[in-house]
Amino acid sequence: MIVKLVMLGKNKDSCIDNGITDYLKRMGIYTDTEVKILKGAKMGENLTSALKTEADQIWDELGKTDYLVLLDEKGKEYTSVGLANKLEKWREMNLKRLVFLIGGAYGFADDIYKRSNEMLSLSKMTLTHQHARLILAEQLYRAFTIIHKHPYHHV
Repeated sequence: MIVKLVMLGKNKDSCIDNGITDYLKRMGIYTDTEVKILKGAKMGENLTSALKTEADQIWDELGKTDYLVLLDEKGKEYTSVGLANKLEKWREMNLKRLVFLIGGAYGFADDIYKRSNEMLSLSKMTLTHQHARLILAEQLYRAFTIIHKHPYHHV
């Protein structure tokens, strides 16, 4: 299974980029990973137009059989162990590619919500999109270490 992170908008903090790269590199011993950073829309556009522009970019990154998980404040929250259990279930589904999508500040166009298979929330608190990227990368790495009984996660 390939784990792909699709993120809208460039990150302006190299420390966060370095952290994401580090976790994905570590995760590479457990699974193949991909990252795609999409340009995103300019917020000078009206909201409907901006979401459509972003949706067009997202559709270009999705395959028909991709399992799409949106990061959204209305999504389901998991503990780290709960996410590891969920990740194990996704692996048992023999998915070719598991795609996590971190959108912009205004969510996603309706057609992206309809295409999604699940929604995940990282916290009840509001996070910057840059921090959400880093937290997702770390939690995915942690989930794989839990599954493989690596001591990174101290149970």
